[in-house]
Amino acid sequence: MSLSPSELQRFAERYLLACDVARQEQPRRGTSGLELEWNLLDQSLRPLETVGLGPVRRSFIDVLMEDHLPPWLADRCQREVFHWMIEWATYPHYSPVATVYEARLLEACQINILAGAGRAYRERLHAWHGNLLFPVQVGHHSIPGGWDLAKQRYLQRCVDLYGAALATAGTHANLSLPEPLLAWDFIHLPPSQRQGRHLDDYKNQVYIGAARFLRAFTALFIATAASTPLRAESDGGEPVVALTEADSVRNLVFPNPVDLDLPGLYRSHADYVRLSYELVRQGLRFGNNNWTPTRARSFVEPVERLIATTSEQLRALYREGLYALGEAASPEEMAAQIEQENLMARIDIPMARVEVRMDDGGTPLELDIANLAFKELLLILHYADPEYMPFAYDAPSLERARRNEAAAARHGLRAEIEHPLDGSPIPMRRFLAQTLEDLRPLAQALDRWELLFPLLEMARGGPNQAERLRERLRREMDDPGRIPLEALRALVEEREAQVMRDVETIVAQLPRLGPDAAKLRHLLVHARSEARRDPQAPVRFRPPVGGRVQISYPDKTSEILDLAQQLVRIPSVTVAPEGQGRPEEVYRAATLIYDDLFSAGLEVQFFENGPYPAVLATFPGATAAPVLLCGHFDVVAPEPDDSHFKPRIEGDYLWGRGAADMKTVVATYMVWMKDRRRRGPPYPGVQLLLIGNEEIGEGEPYGTPHVLEALRRSGAPMPRLLIAGERTGEQGNELWGQVCTANRGLMRFEVLAHGTAGHTGLGAAGADVTAALTDARQALMQRMAPLLTLESPDGWQSQLRFPYLRVGERGIYNISPREGVLGVEVRTIPEDNLQALLGEVRDYCQGAGLTLRVECAEAGVACDPQNPYLGHLLAAIREQSGQEPALGRKLPGTSARFAPGGQGVVWGQSGVGPHAADERHFIPSIEPYYRALEALAQRLLAAP
Repeated sequence: MSLSPSELQRFAERYLLACDVARQEQPRRGTSGLELEWNLLDQSLRPLETVGLGPVRRSFIDVLMEDHLPPWLADRCQREVFHWMIEWATYPHYSPVATVYEARLLEACQINILAGAGRAYRERLHAWHGNLLFPVQVGHHSIPGGWDLAKQRYLQRCVDLYGAALATAGTHANLSLPEPLLAWDFIHLPPSQRQGRHLDDYKNQVYIGAARFLRAFTALFIATAASTPLRAESDGGEPVVALTEADSVRNLVFPNPVDLDLPGLYRSHADYVRLSYELVRQGLRFGNNNWTPTRARSFVEPVERLIATTSEQLRALYREGLYALGEAASPEEMAAQIEQENLMARIDIPMARVEVRMDDGGTPLELDIANLAFKELLLILHYADPEYMPFAYDAPSLERARRNEAAAARHGLRAEIEHPLDGSPIPMRRFLAQTLEDLRPLAQALDRWELLFPLLEMARGGPNQAERLRERLRREMDDPGRIPLEALRALVEEREAQVMRDVETIVAQLPRLGPDAAKLRHLLVHARSEARRDPQAPVRFRPPVGGRVQISYPDKTSEILDLAQQLVRIPSVTVAPEGQGRPEEVYRAATLIYDDLFSAGLEVQFFENGPYPAVLATFPGATAAPVLLCGHFDVVAPEPDDSHFKPRIEGDYLWGRGAADMKTVVATYMVWMKDRRRRGPPYPGVQLLLIGNEEIGEGEPYGTPHVLEALRRSGAPMPRLLIAGERTGEQGNELWGQVCTANRGLMRFEVLAHGTAGHTGLGAAGADVTAALTDARQALMQRMAPLLTLESPDGWQSQLRFPYLRVGERGIYNISPREGVLGVEVRTIPEDNLQALLGEVRDYCQGAGLTLRVECAEAGVACDPQNPYLGHLLAAIREQSGQEPALGRKLPGTSARFAPGGQGVVWGQSGVGPHAADERHFIPSIEPYYRALEALAQRLLAAP
């Protein structure tokens, strides 16, 4: 290496800083990603081809993607060459560990999807990496019908050239450098090197050079990731699976055409452009078939999408007669010409990554991480020290690389290869050891050395996956030349079981990834929600109980804030214009809550047989809990847009939709419950109920009254005190919120007036619905006002509002409307007579010929000041605050109005702007609240 230790350390610090900046500025990007190909097999481990007969026959992959793939996974996978092939793609990550974790989670999703499809066809379906286990005859009929015309034509040409050799599935790694690092380094180039260039030129140089450099190590990539020693053969016309001496049958089979692997192709960007143009003109490069083992790539849309659009547009133009076709031309031929032009146009584009295409797949989790980290570290080292291991990409070096790749595929780590620089013979393991030693200083500076330990073990004589598999089968089989179906099925099922264990490990280890875990959490919540809907799904996407790794936080507030921000990021909107609520996101939030509490060892019930979910958490065996903590995780629509779901901390405040109302208190409750569970018995008599429809009134299952009723029917004792954790620090800067012992109720109803559509200019026009409703508004105000406390010196008063009146259609003047609706909301205090009020409304509507629809009608509540559990709460606050608790009365309606016997209070933390654009939570109020919960628990345990 030409870098001194101090230069390498400074570079490592720049690289890590660039990653941190990129995480903040470009969170959707990353430095590594994986593309994962799989063969889909039936219960006999033969490729799945088509479903149905005759005109309704469909490709299996089309059926899988169109009928069984959840919509939230639609952008993660695509069809491949044949009916039985699928490709998954991870999002990019700034950590190789996070990238591999996502790859394994996607494989677990695939297991669940195949299990569901298998139930539909009454057989167990599987996925397998590498090459097929049985011979297959392929042709144009083997290409999925779900591909568009241009893509099918491209694949037909590929099949004509390579046939069944394309029926292999591998793993491709996409590698890049953090964008800020490239920008900083470009700006700091000497003026003589930067003059007349721009950043895209610099990136082209970097990634073309990286594609050239990494070609020197492709034999190592093959040898360390080899896992396909099995080959499909025919014995006397009977298909058999043979155990071969080759470590990577897949790499021996899959096309690696010499005529695309040209000397000089990656010598420079100018050479790449010139030679690629020539390959397209000669028809050797078509579609996306640049099958070199390493290649530079861009971030442009896939070419086939553009071609598909062009083909469809051509057909439409010809149908309309807008262009004339010559006698010899056809839409397909014109599309082919446009395809070539698209390819030419997309050669000279800015490079943004390098793709390495050598891994077989199906290897253990730790080895997958090691192999990806190995490739990424080599890329980083080349960027830091371009003089390390120069690879010419001329004819001799390419011929040597191809011989080395073939030797690695045949003999793996046992191979003797030619050194990429001088051609001298060197054992594969020695070359691996030397390369790891060269990487060690950089890997240690970036804190990635331990990730490479599986490769270090191989360099010292350990086997790769192919050798392990071969040794196992030799021990178990009498005739390794004919491996029984049962043995093969055992391998496939063991892989599925291992993936399930890997998922548990990943979920448990997730806290250690820090900011790199955000994208994985998003995927996990979706996957858990999907699994919850399917009780037969094999993978549940949860850690083993008590198995979650506990991340170390500097203080309890930091832990609660981390969880609160996870909740804020989920747009769990219930209050929104019609059709714009987000019930799926409400379920996502409920799933996160359920799994977080369940993994901590709490007894958790998930109420989901209704429009909205709820979660009830109980300490083991403590079902007779007299105190119920209550909160909600739904929110109102964001203001002004979804940027409100990107939480941020500024000074003493956590900003974001739901931060103050009331996801921070929800996070506080959850962390406290988990902490108490980890300490073991005895447990305090406390339960936690979190609901997903508080903002819309809890009128539908499962709001608080529905959960309480379900518990009552099950014979569970009702809570003696319900504590609703809504914000009670109204100024937004209080350390201690009030304890509101009185809570307004909520009554919401609609009044409907009916008419007959008719011409407004004629005497036969229908009744004036607008007049009926405006009259109703005035009459209801007059009748309800005497029964309400609409004015009070101390502000403790009722509220009457008419939030909407809808009649007719905008712009339609000459037709009388058929129907109109008036919305009414009443917030009553406990002193109001709700039943008398409701009776007055019913009497009026009946007499006026109006229809009444009552959505909810709950009276206000006032907790008995002698309630002993209220006494424990006040004493706990007094103990922790050193002052007398402030008592108050809550104006907004809360879940406390559903407390059995009215024994509910509202007690929360401090915040500002609920439902507004400036919503934010006062962070210093978190820790006192947590301490008061702990003091309350101690008093409950000490009570007789």
